Parts: sequence; structure tokens; C-alpha cells
Amino acid sequence: MRRMEREVVEKSLNYVFTDEVWLKQALTHPSSDQKRSTNLNYERLEFLGDAVLELVVSRELFSRFPKADEGLLTKMRSAIVSRAHLAGLCEELGWGEQLTLSPQLEANGGRKALSILANTFESVIGAVMMDSNYNAARKVTLELMEKSLENAQNLISVNYKGELLEKLQSINGEGPKYDVAPVSADKPAGPFLARVFWSGRELGCAEGQSKHKAEVAAAAKALEMKLFEA
Repeated sequence: MRRMEREVVEKSLNYVFTDEVWLKQALTHPSSDQKRSTNLNYERLEFLGDAVLELVVSRELFSRFPKADEGLLTKMRSAIVSRAHLAGLCEELGWGEQLTLSPQLEANGGRKALSILANTFESVIGAVMMDSNYNAARKVTLELMEKSLENAQNLISVNYKGELLEKLQSINGEGPKYDVAPVSADKPAGPFLARVFWSGRELGCAEGQSKHKAEVAAAAKALEMKLFEA
């Protein structure tokens, strides 16, 4: 694989691969794997990385939040390992730009697709596991997700937007758009009313004391109404 491609990912991981084949496989989308029988794409590593993330995040949340019950721990873990959140992390790290895709998928915006980015994040973690061991994969995961773990409780509400984004993009590739304005022209600092639109339809609206809270509430309302499934 290209030296620059490898260096970009290794620097962001703070980890140097002993066998670069694992990293190359982690950054290869199935669409560009001409010999699917050889499994030289990220699917198997994605399977492994998903399991590693679940275990590492579960163990860390258990330790950091000793008073949290099972329900809260589950919600925090779900928010952290959600496809929307993993895709966001992958994009921030620049791994999407290092992916090998088929020309057709490249032309259709595959490099920015939420599911592909999330799969890539999981596969890279799986690659570290295979190149070294669980402890190395755990160390890398904790470093990459430190901010996510610190903000785990806040991510629960933020995840409404991520969940809606994931559901809508899975239908036609289009994400939601939000329109936010003060409820009253006399109070420009809030509260705010947010409306969420998708494919020319309004899916939900809700108020919040800040623009962000209004958007989260609108996303939650859209998920509740499920108008996008009609």
C-alpha cells in the first residue's frame, strides 16, 4: 500500500503495523475486491472490530460509571458504538480518504457514506487486533474514544440525530436537514423551534432552549412519528 496512506492512519492510531497487509485489508471496500473468495476486504475485520469495540467500551463504562444501572450503561454504549458516531470519528481521522473503492462507488459518494465509514472504523480496530493482540487494540480504542467516553452521558441525547441520519441515509442516501429559528422574534436568544426535513417532507418539529437541543428534540420526534417509513 502507499506509504503516505499507511503513515496517515498509523499516525492517527499512534500504532505502527508489523504486517501492513492487515491495514491494507481494513481499508479495502468489498466493491474493489475482485476475488471475493479470498476475503481481501474489510468485512471479516469489521466483524472482529465490532466485537472488540463492544467489549472495550462496555468494560470502560462499567469502571467509569459505578453508580449507573444496566439501562444507562446500555444507552451510553449504544451511543458510543452507533454507526453514526463511529462514522463521525472515522471522518475526523481522515480514514475515509484512504479507502480503496470501486470507481462506481467512488463516483456515487461512497467515501462519505455513513455505513462505509463506520465499517472502516471497526475494521481498522480489528486489524490492530490481528496485527498484535487484544491489549494493543484496547489501548488504541481507548485513545481514539477518550472524548466519547468522557461525554458518554451527553451522547445519549445527541444520538437521536445520529440515529435519524443513519436511518434516512439507509433508505436513499439523503440525510436530514434542519431549519431552526427563535420561537418569538422578540427573543432571539431562545427558546428555538426546529423543523427537520427529508426528501421534501417535514418529519418532525420541536422546541428547545438552544438550537442544538431543539434539533435533538426534533430528531427524536421524527423517530417517534416514523413518517419516513410511510
